[in-house]
Amino acid sequence: MGEKHSFNTDITDGDELNEIEKIEKILNSEEKVLLVARESRLMPGGSILTPNTVIATDKRVIIRDPYMLGLKSDLIDIPYDVITSVKLQKGVFTSTILFKAPTMVNKSKLGLMDENISGEDDQDGVIEALSKDKAEELLEIIRRQMKVTSTGEAEATSSIDSISIADEIEKLSKLKQKGSLSESEFQKMKQQLLQKK
Repeated sequence: MGEKHSFNTDITDGDELNEIEKIEKILNSEEKVLLVARESRLMPGGSILTPNTVIATDKRVIIRDPYMLGLKSDLIDIPYDVITSVKLQKGVFTSTILFKAPTMVNKSKLGLMDENISGEDDQDGVIEALSKDKAEELLEIIRRQMKVTSTGEAEATSSIDSISIADEIEKLSKLKQKGSLSESEFQKMKQQLLQKK
């Protein structure tokens, strides 16, 4: 091997690296590829000639949906912050990942008409015919990244709240210094702001 790629990954399998190279242009420089899984060619839900490839990064899930015998492909990009739930259905030979992504409304307009990523309504997504071990690994990655994304958003909201409360207290302090507020009014309003936190 020894070949240096422009993308970030710990994956060493040649076939998987080849799949990453096919989507390399849409990867961000700081984005790390965590998993490559290909749908089965022979099992139910798979495609004999052009199976989908699922690539999980630390930012999103990318589904490469080839057509015209693999000469062309559609890319479906699903950021973790739009996925609200995910579950694994184990079959006899393969597994299926089911997920909900409410902001992916009207998938037909996004080119998501392929039955391999269709669901019961516009919010559902299905990735079928994955090997059981790859499906379990993908499920864990999606769950972990959903948690990281939601925690990051909560921390950002919390810091914004604390900054705005601090700003409000500072404004109250200036009003007190100008004589517009008494000490007791200042303390009362300050307590109310701190209790909102």
